Amino acid sequence: MKQYLSKDGRSISIREANEEDGKQIESLVNSVASEKIYIVSDHSRKDWDVAIKEIKSRKSLIIVAQIDGRIVGMAHLAKGRFKKNRHVGFLGISILKGYRRMGIGTAMMEYMIDWTKQQEGLEKISLTVFSTNKIAIDLYSKFGFKIEGVNKKQYRIEGKYIDDLLMAKFLN
Repeated sequence: MKQYLSKDGRSISIREANEEDGKQIESLVNSVASEKIYIVSDHSRKDWDVAIKEIKSRKSLIIVAQIDGRIVGMAHLAKGRFKKNRHVGFLGISILKGYRRMGIGTAMMEYMIDWTKQQEGLEKISLTVFSTNKIAIDLYSKFGFKIEGVNKKQYRIEGKYIDDLLMAKFLN
């Protein structure tokens, strides 16, 4: 576990998730999904306890961010499932409304980047993000991620087409 300080002076605890966090992670993802503008899914999976075990079994990482004991953010970095893409980690982050722009994303990214440096064979981190999610794009750019591609009009959200950006960071 690592401690960080939020922009409003509160302590942020970042730690690896465990199976007991499953219900809180499900609630967090459902909350972010209900906003319709940050993640593709309309609702969370129900078996985060199983997902956490699976992610860890693949020698990948899933973390949570806590403020005052409440899980307010989660992130995962899953190594590729196949021999051909095992050198790539696929990243996803979700942060509860009301806790964004407080430094939680930065704290989780620092934790994850430090973790990736200790992983043998991991050469690249890849992610996708809605082109309208400027907060996330700025966060990823701050950590050296570059846009590698654009899927034009990949999503339609509330009647508007949204591009999907492919971003990546090489670790070497």
